[in-house]
Amino acid sequence: MPKISKIPFLFLILSLNAASAEVIWGPTLERSGGEYIFETGNKYPNLSGIRGGSRISFPRTFSLFGIQGIYTKDKIEISGALKTTGWYQKSGEARDEDFFLGSVSTENTTNIATREWSYRDSATIYSGSRNFADGKGKSTVFENRAELYGRYYFQTGNPNYWIDGSGFFLSVGARYSYFKYIFYDVNQYIESTPVFYGPIGMGLTFSNDLWEFFGGGGYRYSSGNFYADFSFMPSFGRIKTRDFHVQRSINFFSENYGLGWASKAEVGYKMGPSWLSYIRINHRRFFSEGRFTSQGGLTRDDLTSNLVSGFKSHINIKDYSIEIGALNKLDWSPGSNRSENSEKVVPNTEE
Repeated sequence: MPKISKIPFLFLILSLNAASAEVIWGPTLERSGGEYIFETGNKYPNLSGIRGGSRISFPRTFSLFGIQGIYTKDKIEISGALKTTGWYQKSGEARDEDFFLGSVSTENTTNIATREWSYRDSATIYSGSRNFADGKGKSTVFENRAELYGRYYFQTGNPNYWIDGSGFFLSVGARYSYFKYIFYDVNQYIESTPVFYGPIGMGLTFSNDLWEFFGGGGYRYSSGNFYADFSFMPSFGRIKTRDFHVQRSINFFSENYGLGWASKAEVGYKMGPSWLSYIRINHRRFFSEGRFTSQGGLTRDDLTSNLVSGFKSHINIKDYSIEIGALNKLDWSPGSNRSENSEKVVPNTEE
């Protein structure tokens, strides 16, 4: 079974109780899509004289379910969520490419340039390449995710969904996710003499350990039975991966750092004094660069690569999701039914 570790203890703060505070909780269901791409390469000849690289592409198509909790007091909101796929889910067709690069090839390593204030929304780094090996097959994915966010509201904006008002808010947060892809039922093409094309069975496994830290803001509007919530948060992250190629019996370990952003648009309906439902659209971008090292292998070239200090790597993620959920407000105030029932005195009926 894949590991379930490093998940923060998110709901400690939600156990706090005060007369002016609110605790809200409920289930969530999320359907995700998008792409995950790992790339490495060099436009100029390396020690072996090859100008080329490789690209592994996985779809981000799967469903998550989980539980969330929100603690609010005055203008402050602290929210957390635990989500999981629960099991390995089919995520679509994956691809493993090896390619040559030439003089007309391009290498666009900067997706978010802070100096030039430029942004490039492509998940691929290298273009103008020619594949000499290409494998396509099925993929499954397992993911665990933990999120923790804090907000502070301004103007008449209020973290309490049942209070009318509108205003901007500042937001910070962190998200941890562990996910693992399995690439199998692979049909591979190799430019050799003679050309090879046929099934090779299991291709590789690709496990990821990703931390992201956010800071930004947004706007909430609440009136009557409806509310709307919008946010945008730039991010900084670190991802560590283990890529195990089964046929070659070799591991590639990488550690990358990068920038990105996350946005959210949410609308909800208040079904009563303590229940509401919502639909939310999430977008996430993460572009990173780092290095990877190799360990193991069967051929002389693979074993020689173990002696190299590292190779350049890029890991870029573009995904989106549609999320639906419900939230229930727990009423722990002195005047609530729970308190009244607990303090009710049973009359003495004996004469």
